[in-house]
Amino acid sequence: MRLSTLVYMHKNMEKMEPLLYDVIVVGGGISGLSAAARLKQFHVKSLVIEAASIMGGRMRTHQETNLELGAQWIHGGVNANSLYNYAIQKGVLNKENKIQEDSEKGIFFYTSTGRMIDLETSQKAWEIHERIVDESENYPKGGNGVQISLKSYYEKQAKEKLKELRQVAKNKTFSGEYESDLDYDEEDLKLAMDALIIQFEAYCGDTLDEAGVAVYGTSQELPGGDVPFPSGTSSVIRELEKEIDERVMNTKVTRIEWKDDSYFISTEERPEAYRAKHVILTVPLGVLQKKSITIEPPLGVAKETAIANLRPGRISKVFLHFNEPFWIPGEGDIIFLWTKKEMEQGVKSKDWTTRVSSIHELESCPNWMVMWVSGDAAVIVDSIDDEQVLKGATRILRRFTGDPGISVPDKILRHPWLADPLTLGTWSYPSIHSKHQDYYELMRAMPSPENPRLLLAGEHVHPQYWSFMHGARLSGLEQADKIIKYMGKMKPKQNGISAAK
Repeated sequence: MRLSTLVYMHKNMEKMEPLLYDVIVVGGGISGLSAAARLKQFHVKSLVIEAASIMGGRMRTHQETNLELGAQWIHGGVNANSLYNYAIQKGVLNKENKIQEDSEKGIFFYTSTGRMIDLETSQKAWEIHERIVDESENYPKGGNGVQISLKSYYEKQAKEKLKELRQVAKNKTFSGEYESDLDYDEEDLKLAMDALIIQFEAYCGDTLDEAGVAVYGTSQELPGGDVPFPSGTSSVIRELEKEIDERVMNTKVTRIEWKDDSYFISTEERPEAYRAKHVILTVPLGVLQKKSITIEPPLGVAKETAIANLRPGRISKVFLHFNEPFWIPGEGDIIFLWTKKEMEQGVKSKDWTTRVSSIHELESCPNWMVMWVSGDAAVIVDSIDDEQVLKGATRILRRFTGDPGISVPDKILRHPWLADPLTLGTWSYPSIHSKHQDYYELMRAMPSPENPRLLLAGEHVHPQYWSFMHGARLSGLEQADKIIKYMGKMKPKQNGISAAK
């Protein structure tokens, strides 16, 4: 069916019976598009219903600058990564830009009094910080049954590692492997470790009080480094769009109801507009939690508990353009060392600036910097206007660098993912209430694995690669495969997309 015909039919649905499909995919992000492309490959008729005016979900590239407003990298440039393989096959990546190499440039730590701490101390703090982050990712899977927060874990590990350094200094071991370990300022090192917890928040996806370390360690990060898309994440979305059957845009699904041996899909425009034997629901976790879509019969206690246990991320990513950059090229990575008292006061006064962890120059886009805000502060940032954000960012930079001459950025780019009703969050993470089994429950088909009628997909459901783009893609492929197997259609089209994950 041609798209123009489908649009005409969509506009005249009040005169028609529900349009019938084998599968309806709700949501046109990478999980939904990957599922629909897989279904088409195996001769399964599907329809993607997308509420926004463009496909891609939280993968969105600003076309004029090539800046990523949402997801940014492929995490893991290796053959085991489905998304990496697909991008190579489609020519939107090549092996020359396979891995984004770590830069040799330094990271500069500034206090709120406008003082830059010495590079030896900042380097030592960063090394400890990265060790703690790595250790949290390798935390014993499932823990010992006692779930603690990432904040408690981080603070405990930081305290122990600082104690170890003090013991080295006390023993006056100034030779061999310990010599460089003693080249730091103890008070500044403690200040840095207290503040770097916000940096971890920007990586985790939210404040660390709610994040559970036992399940956090179950996410498997692939080797191969972080791989950027030369033409943006939207380039891979455009490739997937070429490989799906039909789609409807600007259409919000409001109800999914099973009756008469089919699912009936209602939209804002018309009740029971579509009908299908199977549904793959790929809306983000925040939308599921808000229950913006009524599902009958309900998902059930196990799935609803799993959904409630997880958390949609709360990160605001803000790009700032300076007509006259204040930094020296290669020295524009700044970590803000807020004191504990300043952070606590900021929470009480709802001052979002005290949860800004860092700001970084963008080598690929001269004159641009990116600022990260987490937790409740990110919610505030996503609810205020651009002028307020620009003033707040300028105030932080002037205060921490001690340079009152820093100009207000002349441009700002961002997308308020937390305020967007179609997303209501960034990348998900497990809370202190989560269990690893929650992910397996979310991947389990309804009403049963033997009868896959309603399936969930997205970065929030994959047991191994939750929160990653390749996890979102894999969830769509794996859920589509369950339907394909159920329908007995295991032979792909000869001219379809590659069957390999």
